[in-house]
Amino acid sequence: MVSLPKSKGGVPNGSTEDLGGCELDARRAARLQTVQILKDGRTPLQVIEVAEGAAGLAHAAIAKAKAALPPPPLACTEGCDWCCHLRVGTSAPEVFRIVAYLRQALAPAALETIRQRIVKMDEERRQLRIDKRGRAGLPCALLVDRRCSAYPVRPLTCRGFNSSDARQCELFVTQGNTVKVPTYHAQIRLTTFILDGMRAGMSEAGLKGDLLELTAALRIAFEVPDAFERWLAGEPVFAPARLE
Repeated sequence: MVSLPKSKGGVPNGSTEDLGGCELDARRAARLQTVQILKDGRTPLQVIEVAEGAAGLAHAAIAKAKAALPPPPLACTEGCDWCCHLRVGTSAPEVFRIVAYLRQALAPAALETIRQRIVKMDEERRQLRIDKRGRAGLPCALLVDRRCSAYPVRPLTCRGFNSSDARQCELFVTQGNTVKVPTYHAQIRLTTFILDGMRAGMSEAGLKGDLLELTAALRIAFEVPDAFERWLAGEPVFAPARLE
């Protein structure tokens, strides 16, 4: 649950009413942009471009929302990683973008450490009961010294989450999902709709637009031979990571 801060007019800042349908416009833009990119070809670079384009749309939409509906002071700062203990829903283009970034940015030893951590965290999550896998608790496999090792290419879900009270975030992770975290909901809603639009565009273009659990999907991308090419060919390589 989240509790939204009230604006002077009595309406929660960033609520559905505040956005006036902008989230639907953002979803449509993400869908059309995805279809257009994939019309030009189905290379790995173009699939990564889909994720980059969606992130760009999110950045612009959030900036526009904040200008029209200023959020409360946010507590999100570098090194605060409580939200990195939440399950992350993502998409294949975002996963491939992260893997490509890590392979380029990290030295071989550091990359292997991340890969091993991904496997370890995926195994730990799989050992949990199904009804507990979505709860807060396990840290993201990409965390290194409380910082995201793939922050520039983080998924839309991560870009959306925010909080005006870091202490509430800590309690949410350590004491259970009944704790209320005050958020700027417009940011969460916009990134959610853009992710959905990107997935819809992939489906429209004939690719699988499944919602995936980040850690499990990263493990598949690293471990399955030719995962990128097989996914482009329509094979259900990410089926074990599906969230729906």
